[in-house]
Amino acid sequence: MAIKSLLAKDIKKLNNSINNAINYVDIDYDVKRDPSNPWTTKTRSTICRNDYAILNAYRLWLQSKRYDYVRAPDFGGLFENNLNDRVYFSPDNEEAVRQIVIEESAIKWPDITVLECHVTAIVQRREWLIRIVAQDKGTRLVLTDENLIIPVDN
Repeated sequence: MAIKSLLAKDIKKLNNSINNAINYVDIDYDVKRDPSNPWTTKTRSTICRNDYAILNAYRLWLQSKRYDYVRAPDFGGLFENNLNDRVYFSPDNEEAVRQIVIEESAIKWPDITVLECHVTAIVQRREWLIRIVAQDKGTRLVLTDENLIIPVDN
């Protein structure tokens, strides 16, 4: 009995250690999850219908980090590496970032048309706020995301 409680205590200690040491974000696939959970993304829940597969993948790509795509390590991380090397974080560069998002989307996502894109630099928190409307060319379905928040410093 003592071994079981010791093991349970060690597992809890390991869990707390991992939560404190690893800065991760869990993509919220569970629509019923409590939104106050600090490990949930700041965006809406991912839509889990087959028709939206390309649009979901596009949304995840916008939020991805470099090496998130194991077999294509340079595919992800638009805001992590590529963008921060090309554009200085400033409200003056919002239009330049908007153009980069549209151009990169066209290159890497030929099945998606970006209908609208607005970029705002939130200087106090060092974050880019992206408002995007994109359409899947095949299904004609539209993704509207008003609240994509991308931190500048990861």
